[in-house]
Amino acid sequence: MPSKGRGVRDMIIEKLDMKSGTVMVRTETLDDLWHIERVLEKGDLLTARTLRKTTIKRGSEIREGDRVSLTLTISLEKMEFHKDSHALRLTGPVVSGPEDRVQLGSYHTLSTGIRSGLAIRKESWKGYQLERLKRARLKKSLLLVCVLDREDAHFAVLKESGIEHLAEISSHKTMGPDTLKGTGTLEDYHREILAYLQNKEAQAIVLAGPGFERENLLKFIKSQDPGLARKIVLEHTHSTGRAGVTELVKSSANRILRGTRIARETEQVENLLQEINREGLATYGLKEVSQAVKLGAVETLLVSEEKLRELEGLMNEAEKRRGRVAIISSDHEAGERFLLLGGIGAILRYSV
Repeated sequence: MPSKGRGVRDMIIEKLDMKSGTVMVRTETLDDLWHIERVLEKGDLLTARTLRKTTIKRGSEIREGDRVSLTLTISLEKMEFHKDSHALRLTGPVVSGPEDRVQLGSYHTLSTGIRSGLAIRKESWKGYQLERLKRARLKKSLLLVCVLDREDAHFAVLKESGIEHLAEISSHKTMGPDTLKGTGTLEDYHREILAYLQNKEAQAIVLAGPGFERENLLKFIKSQDPGLARKIVLEHTHSTGRAGVTELVKSSANRILRGTRIARETEQVENLLQEINREGLATYGLKEVSQAVKLGAVETLLVSEEKLRELEGLMNEAEKRRGRVAIISSDHEAGERFLLLGGIGAILRYSV
């Protein structure tokens, strides 16, 4: 069966007006929703097409009417990212809309999903927020990973929003090198893996693991589906399963892996730790980093996503002094280590 896929489209920025502080976006993937959630703040004015029960005014009496489609603007108070249902739910009081159909000040929830339009208006956009939106416009590296040996194959997909572990296929190996309980032969094991890969949309596939089973599988795929084989790169890991996926992301030896958020953030944290360990051009801790920012010595300020609200002023100051801000999520191993370090560090232009 030949491999299929429609490709991954980019988030569309339909309007970017810094004078009014308005950005209009159209989402195309789940990752887009993840990026948008991370640039939104309480008090942002959000405008979108939505369904709402209208209000009918009869004198001093207000009654609910039918659900109709209309455009509303809310002042954001609460947001929830529902990854499973592919929806970002945004709640707040209505500040603008057809007053003959909706009561201003009443609460409403905008449900933004894939292929939805949303206008975001802020009093001021921060540099790291615009950088995140620009990054979301770039082509996504939807990377499918298969970490395997002769007994088990573990599948995961690497997205901007993180690692999603998908499934496992077991060979149930028992007697002899080519005899597999339940599925029959090693070729049947390879064929089952191939069928799984063919039914997944991906721009690139990484086969990884210890030993030579990844080479054996690639040879089989080349004989069955040359088109799919051209998407595949090989990597070595000492581990299999989830540990193998983590090892692969951490090493990020392949250029495709370097395009993913997790690999990029892992590399940034590793660079910071290396500089700290050799007492090079790096520092960490709020007091030390703040001093470096004031001196204009910070080339890249690393901030844990968990610390954004409390460190916002320092981030603004770093950008004013020509520093770049890198946000590190805590949903992967390197991000967790960075948060334990205090969640703030800096690569320096010169020693302070």
